Amino acid sequence: MKCFSGKLRITGLLTFLCILLLSMTAMADETAGGDQTKADAQSGNVQTDPQTIHKDTGIEESKKANTEPEIGPGIKKEAAEPPKTEPEGPVYEKGASLGIFSATAYCPSKSGKIGKTYSGTVPKAQHTLSADVTLLPIGTKVMIDDVIYTVEDTGSSIKGNKIDIYFASREEALKFGRQKKELFAVIVK
Repeated sequence: MKCFSGKLRITGLLTFLCILLLSMTAMADETAGGDQTKADAQSGNVQTDPQTIHKDTGIEESKKANTEPEIGPGIKKEAAEPPKTEPEGPVYEKGASLGIFSATAYCPSKSGKIGKTYSGTVPKAQHTLSADVTLLPIGTKVMIDDVIYTVEDTGSSIKGNKIDIYFASREEALKFGRQKKELFAVIVK
């Protein structure tokens, strides 16, 4: 029986020493101001961030200037994407001249009602063009005065080298009147 109680005393003493050692380690961390959790302390995987106190402001500053920020243990935060230098849509370039056309203007009705074009779209200023579809088919893009227009409409009086440019208001259309304009093919890059 004495042998059995001796083993209990040794086991109890070892358990007590382990508890004492763990509590001393925890107190040392608290005293040192460590932010390690118990799991971190046991695994030893915590990276400390050296800090200094700025002389003028008294605010702590991190010396971790050259390291990449982490979003988790061992996972580096990806750098933000650089700003896009390419335009969102297609890039157009002025192509060969298609000739000189007689250009007129059209606009919404006096009531402000906007009808649909021959192609079924709603006309837009600096975009919609009415042309002879045998010469410039629906969907053709042309450049007039460095503005890209799309042939979306036609009309009974629009034959041959005649075009009708859509304007947002009656005043703009009247101001444009009738002009001679050179049309250029559009090259999509």
